[in-house]
Amino acid sequence: MHLSTFSSLCLGATVVLGSPIVQKRDIDLNEARCPDFCKNTYYNTNSADKSGNYVCDDLRLGPKTLPSAIPLQGIVGPDSTYRRFGGRCPGQYLTEFWGTDDKNKTGWRYPIVLGYGIDTAGKPATFNFTLLPGVYIDRFGGEGGDYTSPAGTPYAMRSLPPWNLNTRSPNDPPYGYHVYRVAAPIVVQAGPISPHFGQPGLGLQFFMPANVSVLADQGNLTRVNLTATPNWWDFS
Repeated sequence: MHLSTFSSLCLGATVVLGSPIVQKRDIDLNEARCPDFCKNTYYNTNSADKSGNYVCDDLRLGPKTLPSAIPLQGIVGPDSTYRRFGGRCPGQYLTEFWGTDDKNKTGWRYPIVLGYGIDTAGKPATFNFTLLPGVYIDRFGGEGGDYTSPAGTPYAMRSLPPWNLNTRSPNDPPYGYHVYRVAAPIVVQAGPISPHFGQPGLGLQFFMPANVSVLADQGNLTRVNLTATPNWWDFS
């Protein structure tokens, strides 16, 4: 399947899932469902962020408010099927997915084999794939990362933690959402995304040959200005 076709399918799924017939709003932020909603988070600790922007004043749990305008409202906003904790209470979510490893490094517990799905032989289901000029890809998070997906892939299909939705600096795009137009052929390692972080996954991810900032600075990727062209898919 050509990538532009896959991207169209992702966008179509986003539109369908966002329709009034099947629309599901995130109920994970309903505090009444947890006896002590912010237990075992940074709430009321020295690590709390007092800006009021984050769930339980905890950057790890992502922004309180999700996007309500194009292009993000159907990808991760109220018109999507995204539930940030996968039905867990915030503290339960952090206990499961955040911790200290055997090298005494604290952070997210990412899935094995770089987050790829596993084939019937128990190996990562990956393949080499060439991104052709004109194709649109995107990512949530800083530009120092190596992973992208077909632009428009629903957030729930990416198996990312909620803090990837944080706006990292005043110069970064809202919700850390970056879109790129491929300017030169790029060979990537592609494969399905495994379920993780309370999300179903099963989207498609690309492991880039360098981080996206380097690829953009080299001219292999062109950054899309989402303020000027929020309907970027109209130009594909």
